[in-house]
Amino acid sequence: MNNHRPVLWPLILSFLIGLPGRAAGETPSEQYQFSRIAAASGLTLHREMYILPFTYSNDYAGSETEIVFQLSAKHRLLRTRFFFAFSQVSYWQAYNTDASSPFRDTNFNPEIFYRSATRPLGAGSLGFDAGFEHESNGQRVPLSRGWNLAYLAPFYHGDNWLAYVKLRARMPEDAKETPTAARGDDNPDLTDYLGYSDIHLYWRPAPRHQLHVALRGYLGTDKGNVSLDYSVRVIREEDVFLALRLFSGYGESLLDYNRSVNRIGVGVMFNR
Repeated sequence: MNNHRPVLWPLILSFLIGLPGRAAGETPSEQYQFSRIAAASGLTLHREMYILPFTYSNDYAGSETEIVFQLSAKHRLLRTRFFFAFSQVSYWQAYNTDASSPFRDTNFNPEIFYRSATRPLGAGSLGFDAGFEHESNGQRVPLSRGWNLAYLAPFYHGDNWLAYVKLRARMPEDAKETPTAARGDDNPDLTDYLGYSDIHLYWRPAPRHQLHVALRGYLGTDKGNVSLDYSVRVIREEDVFLALRLFSGYGESLLDYNRSVNRIGVGVMFNR
């Protein structure tokens, strides 16, 4: 790898992650509410977008210490309530210059989904998403991983909190004829580790602060994972946040779906 490429990547990222911003016409008070579940037009936030230049994990330490970053956006289709979304999370061993600073794994996640209108209920508003998604890491056998999913995701939110529950059904794939075959299921036991559900809880105790706790796989398996993201907005900046991320469990990346990983990371979140 060209030694200059790692220097260029942060510049490329800083451009890309600035794309999804405040929806057109949105005021600061409206932005404080959970705009992530509003059916806004244009290119908007889907999941958090961040870069963690400093992470620590016993499994990836020393020269294998990783920079972790996530890009994510969605786009409303033809003024309907259907959306196309794309997310990507990468694990980059940028400090391992002896091995040409490789990307150990990158997970790609396109999806199409329908988002309902919300209805008032008690102290908040209720709605749901329903869609299909593909997730894979784009690698060759034997490192190839991937699956296709249908999901239903009810959510309930107020001005400063959101509960989002994603119930998944894996779409079946044919078994491989041989372990080295390119066609067929690369990871038939993936749901044994990641189960059939995601639970996301978001809370903004003050305008500058947000806490996001996610539980994956704990309904349907005794494995799964838990993550915590805390972010605080930088003073005088609208879309720049200092971020702390904690992760523990299986499936941090698809390559590690059957391996338990603990990680702590600090960095910058660009939208949430």
